Amino acid sequence: MPALVAYPGVTGSFSMGAAAAAFPEAEYLPCESFEAAARATAQGRADYALLPVENSFAGAVIPTYALLEKQPLFIVGEIKRSIRHQLLGLPGASLAGIRRISSHPQAIAQCDVFLAGLEGVEIVPSANTAISAKAVAEGGDPTAAAIASREAAAAFGLTVLCGDIQTSGRNTTRFFIVSRDRTPLAPPDKATVVFRVRNEVGALARVLNTFARHGLNMCRIESRPIPDTPFHYFFSADFEGDMDAARFETAMAEAGTCAADLRVLGLYPRAAEVTG
Repeated sequence: MPALVAYPGVTGSFSMGAAAAAFPEAEYLPCESFEAAARATAQGRADYALLPVENSFAGAVIPTYALLEKQPLFIVGEIKRSIRHQLLGLPGASLAGIRRISSHPQAIAQCDVFLAGLEGVEIVPSANTAISAKAVAEGGDPTAAAIASREAAAAFGLTVLCGDIQTSGRNTTRFFIVSRDRTPLAPPDKATVVFRVRNEVGALARVLNTFARHGLNMCRIESRPIPDTPFHYFFSADFEGDMDAARFETAMAEAGTCAADLRVLGLYPRAAEVTG
């Protein structure tokens, strides 16, 4: 029986493209939001969920990390996808006539230079790029447009008013593959953890020194605010290389004595070349 893979959005979303690339033989479950896709997987209605986590231009997708801290899910793989944004409108519409553009905040951020060059146009954040495209198709307003994929244009009968409007020519998004089962999809050579440190001198340095002492190659670290605790921060970190289970577990146990809170989100195979 094929796997059932949840993703945020509808037909033509970038997350659906990532899901199809990661699981070409699977069945797919569209969800209205990141949270709905994660919840479907946590509740057993899907085997996996594809969630965007980081963009090469706009940075971390913070809601994904927040969901993984709350839901009983584990990262079991990742995939990187080249992202090309299109400005989509109704057939017969023109760029000069557009007065409202909607899309996901990440897509808006990734097209900042193009959007800054437009005058008299309202930019409206939405839940998903493809959902925005669907709304334009159903709304019938020739002054409305959406930033989405060419697949979304084909799915909803829209016209590409302006192509490849992303600011970066190498615009790439990394997606986590998450599951209720922590077993990685292949032998792991990457790990992601989140942790918080005490408000005392040298607290972060002690945690980082522990990682280094155990030979863990940290390839990314980022801080982000804790929404319900103003001016306090969580850190998320990625490690690459040999993920010997015993050594990694020992390192995390020792680091946990230095941190106020530490959680391993997953050990998983590192993404290969960018696809799509």
